[in-house]
Amino acid sequence: MRVISQKGMPVMTDIPYEKVVISQSMIEPNKIVAWDFFGGEDTIILMAEYSTPEKAEKAMQKLNDDYDISKRFEAFGYKAVENMISWNGKKETMNCLSGNIFSFRFPQEDEI
Repeated sequence: MRVISQKGMPVMTDIPYEKVVISQSMIEPNKIVAWDFFGGEDTIILMAEYSTPEKAEKAMQKLNDDYDISKRFEAFGYKAVENMISWNGKKETMNCLSGNIFSFRFPQEDEI
């Protein structure tokens, strides 16, 4: 699964979920960070930032839920990608089946 940083971060980051650790920051729990825990890299990447630690926790739960769903689809040979749809005049994000890999983008503040 690919994880994409929240829109508006300093740099749009797209990383493979299986190769990094993603968590709420212990120093600033309203931020979600990623780092290469397995490869020994010291680089920490800011993936998302929210107004409260509770919103960051909800975003992490969404990531975990989507990862679980992606694993179920992949077990049957399917893969999925994030797709934008319009619903009642508002753009929404949804996951759909495709020939590409499953991806997750951290939601905006107002989507939590």
